[in-house]
Amino acid sequence: MDKTQAFIKDNLLVKNFNNPDKPIDEKRLQDTLLILPTDGGLTSKLRRSRTKLRLNTDNIESYNKTKHPRYRTVTKSSKVAFKNYINNCRRAVSQTKKLILENNISDRATLEGYLQSNNKTDLMERLPNYEKVKPMHEKLWINYMKEVLGIPESVRDSSKLSINGTSALLKLSMADYNGSLLKVSNSRNRNLVGIQGIVIWDSQKSFIMCTRGSIYDELKIIPKKGTVFSFEVPINDESALQYSILGDRFKYRSSDRAGRKFKSRRCDDMLYYIS
Repeated sequence: MDKTQAFIKDNLLVKNFNNPDKPIDEKRLQDTLLILPTDGGLTSKLRRSRTKLRLNTDNIESYNKTKHPRYRTVTKSSKVAFKNYINNCRRAVSQTKKLILENNISDRATLEGYLQSNNKTDLMERLPNYEKVKPMHEKLWINYMKEVLGIPESVRDSSKLSINGTSALLKLSMADYNGSLLKVSNSRNRNLVGIQGIVIWDSQKSFIMCTRGSIYDELKIIPKKGTVFSFEVPINDESALQYSILGDRFKYRSSDRAGRKFKSRRCDDMLYYIS
């Protein structure tokens, strides 16, 4: 095909240039047409799959409608099993406290040695173990929260990271906090301030957390009412996003909270937060 044929000049170059002879004189037209190879639609498929995995109100409500055929039986059995686990941990902690007072034990290594030498390894196994639930926070929850907030895996400069605050708060209100590392930053009950642990169950009225102790670990049931929790979402090794949870507005199960839209209401019951 002749580069200077009348069709190109009269129908294309005239509409885009004041002087249609300019690109011809500058030899900007090529004899061949460059065609780049495609990936067979892989990019568009990945984009569609990522869109489906995004957390929003529509897909959460559709997921909630799909239930297991034995949903009631499975839920009841899991509640009974978890209640038994909490009671067993409490009994084990109570027995451990008694042994520590009777034998003047002051550190974790001495306690473990005493339990092994006196054939009480079953008591050690029934005690809650912070290290066992730690991977649930580090390997599962942090990656889940980064995906929810749209944080890239590697961020060198945290100042260049931009997050929509309104959208982030909406997603955080619907997110799952099982596996999160929460700290009580303020509370009507001053004895709870400073308690920190990994959430193993987000119930309707409380967070059940596994806390690390100097001698033994234990489970603590922290009520949401009258309590403010804080947590961090690490961006990199140096920076992290910090958020606070107002427990009085979080008194819903994680499954119910997923499809719930929070509304503005009176805050007379939260004067303790600013006092």
